Order: sequence, then C-alpha cells, then structure tokens
Amino acid sequence: MTPLKDIKVTAQSTATLTCDLDLGEPKANIRWYKESRELYEGKKHSMSYSGNKAKLEISQSDLSDTAIYRVEADNRHGRVMSEAKIFVQGMI
Repeated sequence: MTPLKDIKVTAQSTATLTCDLDLGEPKANIRWYKESRELYEGKKHSMSYSGNKAKLEISQSDLSDTAIYRVEADNRHGRVMSEAKIFVQGMI
C-alpha cells in the first residue's frame, strides 16, 4: 500500500484521497474512516476501488470535514492501513 498524503482543499470543492493497494488473496475488504468513525457511501462520500487504486471523494467539503482519514484493507492474512489529514480552508 502506498501511503495516503495530506491535502488542503477549499470549502465547497471535492476532496480526494487515493492510494495504490493490492487486495491480495483472499481479496481484502476496504474500509474508510473519519477519525474513528467508519464512512459509508452516500451523497457526501464516494468510495471506489479500480486498477489497484482505492479512492475516497468528499463532495462539497466544508470546514467540518477537516480531520484525519484512514483507509484499512484486511483479510485473514492481516491488515494494512494508512492515514492522512484533509484540511478544508474557508472560501476567500
């Protein structure tokens, strides 16, 4: 797994975190977290995995989205994870 990188975005823009990730055998489960709370697909959060890239998109980010985010992949052989901070700046 390549590490996630901290990012800064302007409020109301889309914040995107990506990392390269090989799911292995058996295929790992991927989960995203904001602080310690698991995130789920919805209007605000979009999660995908394609071509060995895991991606989290936060649409119309606002100041409350500033936090540490974590991606975890686990299967019966173990777990890998990476964290990064999203910092949302107010509009100028």
